[in-house]
Formats: sequence, C-alpha cells, structure tokens
Amino acid sequence: MEALVTGSSGVLGHSLIPLLAARGDDLRLFDMVEPPQSLRARLAASGGDRIRVQEISADMRDRAALERAADGAEVLYHLAAGQRMKPQFSELSEEEIFSMNLDGVRNVLEAAKTRRVRKVVFISSSAVYGLPEDRLVGETNHPQKPLGAYGESKLQAEALCREAIEGGLDVTMLRPMSLFGDGMTGVFVLLFDWVRRNRRVFMLGSGLNRVQMVAADDVARAAIQAAVMPDTAGLAINIGSEPETVPTVRGQVEALIEYAGATSKFFGFPAELLRTAARFLNVFGLSPIVPEHYLLADRNFVLDISLAKERLRWQPESDNVKMTCDAYDWYCENWREVAPKPNPALRLLEALT
Repeated sequence: MEALVTGSSGVLGHSLIPLLAARGDDLRLFDMVEPPQSLRARLAASGGDRIRVQEISADMRDRAALERAADGAEVLYHLAAGQRMKPQFSELSEEEIFSMNLDGVRNVLEAAKTRRVRKVVFISSSAVYGLPEDRLVGETNHPQKPLGAYGESKLQAEALCREAIEGGLDVTMLRPMSLFGDGMTGVFVLLFDWVRRNRRVFMLGSGLNRVQMVAADDVARAAIQAAVMPDTAGLAINIGSEPETVPTVRGQVEALIEYAGATSKFFGFPAELLRTAARFLNVFGLSPIVPEHYLLADRNFVLDISLAKERLRWQPESDNVKMTCDAYDWYCENWREVAPKPNPALRLLEALT
C-alpha cells in the first residue's frame, strides 16, 4: 500500500510513520520541514529500509504539490495543521492560522479526488466542541462551538470533508484530545520544564477537574484502523484515553512529580484571576498560553470513545499518567533543543512565588 502523510514531521507523524513502515506501506512524507533525526531513527528501526520512502518538502497550501504527491497513493493521512502554541507558528495571527488550516484541507480533498485516492483520514480535534457542557462529550450530542481559530478551522474543515463525501470521496474524521508523544510542543512542555527544574507547577484553579489526554501512538493506531475498516466514510470519531481512568489534573501532575523524583509543588491560582491576567497579556502577545487553554484549563473535559471502540475496533493502550511520564522522559532527553522560550510573564511569576 502507498500512503501519503501530510505534517509527517510532527508529534503524530513520529508515531504513525513507524507503524505504517512496520506494515510494509510505502511512504510519501509531506511537510514544510524535513524529517528530524528522531523520526528517521524510528523509521529505520521499523523497517524503513524495506520500503520506498519519498520526502516531499512543500506547504499544504500548494495544491499542485499535493496533487503530485497524491498521484498513485491509496491512503492519504492529513495530519498537518497550524496552531499558535507550536513554535513554528507562534508569530501567525488567528486569521492566518484559520486560513492556512482550511486551505490545506481544501487542497488535500481536491488532490485526493483528482488523483483517485481510495481513503482520506483527516485528523480533526476535540477543539471543535469548545467549552464542554456534558460529563461525557459525545460526537453527536454536544454543541460544536470552538473557542479560537484552530478549533474553528477544524470545524469548517469537517464541513468540507462532508461535502467531499457527498461527492463520492471516502473520508473519516478523527477528533483526538491533546496528544502526548515524542516531539510534542505547547503548554505541556511548560509543565515538564517546571518539574525538571524542581520549580513550582502553576495551574489554573484547584486542579480537581478531569481532563482526558491521548497518546500519539494510540491516535496513530486509530488512524490506521480508520483506513482499513469498512463503512467508516463520513464518521467523526472521538479519540482519547479510557474515560474511567482519567485522574484529576492535580492527581496527574502529582503522579508526574513523584515519577520524576522532583521536589516541585502544585500551585493553583484562582481561575478568574489567572484568566483575567492571561487575557490582558494576550493582547500584547506576552501570554504563555492561548485563549483555548486558559478558558478550558479548569473545566472537566472527557470524550466518549465508545464509537471508536465499536466502529474502528480500537482501544487506547495508554492512560493519562503513563503517557505524561513517557513524554516527560522524552523531554528530559531533548530539553536543550525543545525547552520553552523564556517568557517575561512566567519569569516574573516564578520570581514572585
């Protein structure tokens, strides 16, 4: 089988590509940046020398490049997306993030249709739901009100996918929670940095809420299942850890601190105070977190994953604590390259507490 993977150098690519290689799939790796050495090492260890691997350096907004890359591919896994918490996109505006992501999906779907790709697996996001209103968020019983450009771009992209499905294209949409795995960036890297340096861990609220996560390896397995299972066209499917195993945020952080042998302490700020400060800092581009994070951080957010179990015959293999500890180990091995950039607001916070 020939598979095209967009956004191949990211967190999910680090997990999906070795699994595809182990299956014997020939690969086309499409990304703006060349695969990092860590991905090449995992690919080689998974049998990359026994398959054809083509690296394509291009932007997903380049329709012609996507059409060339899709020619002859049987499955297209669309992982690529811009998000302001990713360092390479931090300077982009909300409007630019929205436009880039939506144009990318539009081009992917057009390329898949033009080149007669059998299956498209689109990685959407739990961000399409916005503020969670239910104890267990289901695919069809919960409002979809994204909080920012990233979530809105995913929601609008799903609408494009449904239009393509009506036109005869086979597309399955996956809605994962926040991914943990090798190469991860974003707000959780701040947590790892605090724990590694034995500093206080600053959180919004008491930490007694429950927030589901998902391992990149588990999402990768779900994506492959979506590509091979019949009758999944048009489905939007939640992907997360087992809901019953999700601990409180405080419990998850304290489990990481114990695992790391650190002396860090949990420090919960009053939610509204920190939200107000983050809103103010965000106006001047100084907030270390984006609105999606400070609006959601003290809410319960757990997805119902029963549809994934039923239609994909998939089960998560990692729980919140295990995936956090595994990701922390990766961070400690690579912190010199991936440590968060110094932030004036965070420096002041550490100095005052």
